Amino acid sequence: MGPSGRRVAVAGLLELVIPGAGHLLIGRPRAALVFFVPVAVLALGLVALYFQNGYTAIAAWVVTPGVLPLLAVINIGLAIWRVLAVLDATRRTPRPKPAFAVLMPAAFLLVLVPQVWLGSTIAATDDFLNNTFANGPVETEQPDDTPPPNWTYAPDVEETPDPSEPIGPTSPDPSHTVGPTVTSAPRTSGTGGLPGLNAAVPWTRPGTTPWGNDGRFDLLLLGSDAGPDRWSRRMDVILLIEIDVATGKVAMIGLPRNLVNAPFPPGPARDAVTCGCFKDLLNALYVEATVVHPDRWPGTGAVSGIGAVRSVVMQLTGRPVDAVLVADLWGVIKVVDAMGGIDIYVPASVYDAKYPDPVYGKIEINITKGQHHFDGRMALAYARSRHQDSDYGRMARQQTLLLAIRDDIGPDTIFNAPDLFAAAKGFAWTDLPRDSLPNMVNLFSKAANASVKQLRIVPPTYPAWLTSAEITRIQKAIAALLGVPPPPTPTPSASPAPSVAPSTPPTTGPTPSHTPPPPSDSPAPPSDSPPPESAAPS
Repeated sequence: MGPSGRRVAVAGLLELVIPGAGHLLIGRPRAALVFFVPVAVLALGLVALYFQNGYTAIAAWVVTPGVLPLLAVINIGLAIWRVLAVLDATRRTPRPKPAFAVLMPAAFLLVLVPQVWLGSTIAATDDFLNNTFANGPVETEQPDDTPPPNWTYAPDVEETPDPSEPIGPTSPDPSHTVGPTVTSAPRTSGTGGLPGLNAAVPWTRPGTTPWGNDGRFDLLLLGSDAGPDRWSRRMDVILLIEIDVATGKVAMIGLPRNLVNAPFPPGPARDAVTCGCFKDLLNALYVEATVVHPDRWPGTGAVSGIGAVRSVVMQLTGRPVDAVLVADLWGVIKVVDAMGGIDIYVPASVYDAKYPDPVYGKIEINITKGQHHFDGRMALAYARSRHQDSDYGRMARQQTLLLAIRDDIGPDTIFNAPDLFAAAKGFAWTDLPRDSLPNMVNLFSKAANASVKQLRIVPPTYPAWLTSAEITRIQKAIAALLGVPPPPTPTPSASPAPSVAPSTPPTTGPTPSHTPPPPSDSPAPPSDSPPPESAAPS
């Protein structure tokens, strides 16, 4: 390749990096301007967004409805434009073959590879957002919550404590190693079964600005144990997350799954029960609304079940829930694996001889105190194990895991976006609309490094067996944590019937034609009679 050929090859390489730069090298300024201006306009637009609010402004613009399909078209056009710039800069060379021998591999590395990656990222992001966030009145297929033949509502055998097992931490054998020891053959699991948000929702959907005029965003995070080996789902993680819109400060309120006597909202469910409360475990409420008494709850299918959980949590906490996010716990495995694992500090060792692994069945886990890098299965095992201590210890580990995931998400996560979104698709669901995403991006960017307050409604401070007095005390503790006034305390009635007095946060569902009398306190069971450990079916 002579001097002229080398010059043309260099010009072609410059065109691959900055369209128009190669034309300047070979003395064609007008052509350089033609190829450079469109790219410069795109670059200046991104720079202008960045100076508004950094990468947060760019991310907020990208997730605005309609922008991702536009970016997909721009990505294809940009790839074609760069190739055309190279062809135009090299078309006058007397010996094109040597120049193209250099430029073809370069074009593959600098154009095809990055822009195919960008295209797949755009497509995966748009597909995930369309499947996870509400997009208007689109009817979608609901999960099959039909119970098996001859089913009767009873405690889940696997979730009922074995009376022969010791209560509290167990001292592991010194021979046990860190990580799971498989004790049974693998079993199949892990198909996403969450519905899209259809038109028949039993509550008011969030809007573009998904929080009220109180300046706080209340998100109800529900962790479901659904899977192909379960015909329904239990909400084993119930976490109310509140973010101060102005400061980004976060409060996390953990509700244990085994609360009994949680107050129903006004409506048929409350009217049908003397106490106006749910006498089973809180995590069984989804099955209550979808299978046991679906006629008492508005909506249908999974949306009805999630709405029931939402409305009861509002009654119990005294907080208005602005939005709901549901995640099947199997999705945690897939997402953490797509992140390349997660770094987490374990403050206390965890040993469980019978942890119910979703793949291998009951296995033994022994996680030592200290810093760990977990894959998806071990992250889920850390968050789900309860034989180590109790449901309450598990709640603390779940919140530790969530904060660790928050801390591990950074700019490098973008490069794994296609895998991350593919992993989460079908395992996450929210009633937040697509057009709320720009506001949510700005809000969560404030919360990313903000302080976090935590409150867990657990014994001995708060008993699992609720009374109206305990509900009032819980609401006051939550209000104190958040720095807001507590809801009004209802006046107890003179009725001797044991029941629970719900508070008066904003309610959901249909309002009955009459106002039922305020119920009285429900007597707590004697100290030697713990609340029942029943749960929704597997």
